[in-house]
Parts: sequence; structure tokens; C-alpha cells
Amino acid sequence: MFGRDDEKAEHLFGVAFYFFVEVFVLSKRGVIVLLLIFVVVATAFAEIELKFYYPVGVSGPLARVIDGMTQEFNDSHPGITVVPVYCGNYDDTMQKVQTAVMSKNPPDIAVVEISELYSLLAMDAILPLDDYITAEGEEFLDQFWPAFFGNAIAKDKIWGFPFQRSTPVFYYNKDLFKKHSKALLDAGLDPNRAPRTWYELIDYARILTERKGNETTVYGLILPGGWNDWIFEAFLRQNDSFLIDQENKKANFDSPEALQALNLWYKLTTELKVSPPLRPWNMTITDFVSGNAAMMYYSTGGMPTVRSMANFDFGVAFLPMHVTYGTPVGGGDFHIFKNIPKANQDAAWEYIKFMTTPEKAAYWSMVSGYVSVNKDSYELPEMIEFLDGFPQMWTAANQLEFSYPKMMAVNYQQIRKIMVTNLDAVQLGNKTPQKALQEMQKEIQAILDRYSF
Repeated sequence: MFGRDDEKAEHLFGVAFYFFVEVFVLSKRGVIVLLLIFVVVATAFAEIELKFYYPVGVSGPLARVIDGMTQEFNDSHPGITVVPVYCGNYDDTMQKVQTAVMSKNPPDIAVVEISELYSLLAMDAILPLDDYITAEGEEFLDQFWPAFFGNAIAKDKIWGFPFQRSTPVFYYNKDLFKKHSKALLDAGLDPNRAPRTWYELIDYARILTERKGNETTVYGLILPGGWNDWIFEAFLRQNDSFLIDQENKKANFDSPEALQALNLWYKLTTELKVSPPLRPWNMTITDFVSGNAAMMYYSTGGMPTVRSMANFDFGVAFLPMHVTYGTPVGGGDFHIFKNIPKANQDAAWEYIKFMTTPEKAAYWSMVSGYVSVNKDSYELPEMIEFLDGFPQMWTAANQLEFSYPKMMAVNYQQIRKIMVTNLDAVQLGNKTPQKALQEMQKEIQAILDRYSF
């Protein structure tokens, strides 16, 4: 569709020139027609260049991986050149996208954190993908996990396409479990598995915490900061509740379920002191692989780092349940932008298809730790071999059965800031759970009322 054949181009130019010489020489009309022919031919074989903004949401040399995959696309699609632009983390990327859109110089394609869909729609920035998807045939979407489309759909249209997608999962240090096996068994707990409930979580964390005098040398658990809004949302799902409804109109931070969940956090960090007061997101994984914590909540995207850096046997499990198992999905989706040439939009769709084939989705999953968005990739020989050697990677895919779309809203960055500020204060012991939830409810409901889409 977008290829460039040099011999064909040469032939067309030759025909055009002969036609001009034989028929239109010395004619003013001939000069005009010749120029039009040259313009049409040149346009047909023009190179399409796409600006692609993308983030890296977890640690690792993933920018180089994106560059390599993009180069493969460019090499196999003459006539299209995708230029990847690494924009930092998810917040940085969204800010750069907003700036570009407002300056009327949008990227052609971007991966944006999934909670930002309504913000993109409020800016009238992105193109619905339904026509492209329909053109691929009725069975095209069957190869992808339905759970990942919950954050791509609004107003009965599909606006994004899953790419680097994740869920929080529960990591645990099997060596430390073995070390404390007698105490765990005496408490009626199984040292060969992770805690399955909130109640078990408290008991495991107590036993696995190690102290020397007043110094904690090993924490039983880490509830991470930074993206604690995402982790806290998981606790609400486990309590059969929510923080923002799917209609993007109602905040639910002042619910009994939210208070019960945040009271648990307060108990673990401030009262029992089995989780550190507050650890930044990136430091959480460092603490875990260093053996300074026995368990942690973290993204599946951290799995390659844990695998490469931990000098102990580790397991990965579902997030502990309360009323039910539950987790929000996470990560980023592809978006195609408005106010760019139609040819660029078509080329952007070709790039999306390339990056989400079974082969490319499998490769991205294996090197990044993200869940492969393409179900068919799990049938590839290379993926089967990889999972045989690294079965922990199955956990996030299996947990999708209990997953929910991540909460979304216009101006989500402001909502996230409010949540992180208040959750940090609770984890530091500087604010009570009830006070924090009251403030979040008031401020976030005001945003929803102001920007409700």
C-alpha cells in the first residue's frame, strides 16, 4: 500500500516525459499538464514520516528496544519512516502530547497512559479506530485480550489500541519464606505460597519482618509510593468497590470500602511498621531485589528487573483478595492523532498492526515484562519456551480474569496528584485515612463536576 518501486517510478516519469514531448511541446497547456503530472507522480512516491511519542513506564533499557522494533518496521515498509521520540515517563509524555496538540503540531502517533483517554477526547486530539478495525475483518479483534480495551472505548467508539499493558502483581521472596517457614507454619500459614487474603497479608508481613533493636532490617512488605494511586485502586476492587465510576461522574473515596482499605495501609505502615513509611516507585524494586523486603506490590513490567537482579528465588502471585480478587489494568495505548494528513493516519495504523502482531507482542512482552496484548503470541514456540523457563510471567495474564478498566477522567494528572499527595501523607503517618479520603473526595469530585465528559 505504501511501497515505493524505483523501476515503476522511472517508467512513469519516462511516459510522462514522452507524452509531453510528442503532444504538448511548445504549448503553454503542455507545460501546465506536465507540471501536474510530475506533482502527482512525486506525491505518489513521497516518503511518509511519522512522529511517534512514547514513554517508558518501568525501569530498563526499553527505549533501545522500541528503536529496534521501529527500525524493523521501517525496513519492511518502504515509503514509511517512523521516528520514535522518547518522552520520559507517562506524565512527561502526556504533557508533551498536550503541548504539541495545543500548538497545532501533534505527533502522528503516541502511546499515552490509559487513564488519559478522556483528556485526549476533551482536546479533540485523536482519531477513532473503528473504521480501520472493521476493515481488518470480523475476526481481527479476537486475537487480543478484551480486558485491555476497557480503557480504549468511549462514546461507543474505540480510540486507542493496547500496546504496553500491565497489571499490578504480588512479588515474594521464596528464600525469606523458607527462612521463616517454622514461624509461618506455627501461625497456620503456608511458607510455599504467597498470602491470598488481606488477613493473611497482615500475618505474613508480621512474621517476615526482621528487626535488630529499633532498626528494621527486612520489611515484610512494601506498599510502594509514586504509583500508589494505582495500587490503592486495586484494593478497592478487592473490596468489591471503585474510586471513580465508569461514567466519569462520581467519585467514591468517602465510601466504607475505601476507608477499610486505607485503614489497612495505615495499620501496615504506621501501626505495625511492617511496611516502610514511604518508598518511591523505582526504589521499591531495588529494596526487593536487595533482600530488604520479603513481599511487594509492583507492576508486571518490573519482572525482567527482578529476574536479572535478584540473587534469590522469587514467586509472583495474584494480589491478595478481600471480598474478591481484583485489580485495575495499567500501561499505555497507541493513539492516532487528528490534524495530520490522511496518508499519515493510514501509515500509523500499519505501524500499530505491526507492533501488535503475535510475534512482536511476544517479543515486547519477553523483554519488557508487560503482558502480551495478543493472545495468539502465547502459542508461538519462542513464547512457550520463554514461559517454560519463566513461569512467573503467566501470573498477570491469568489475573486478567479478575481485572477491571483503570479509572479515567479528564485532567487525570491532577486527580493522580491529589491521590498521591494524600496517600503519601497516610503512609508517612502525617494524615489519618479518614481525613485523607475526605479531602480526596471533595477535590476529585469537584474536578469531575468541572470536566465531566
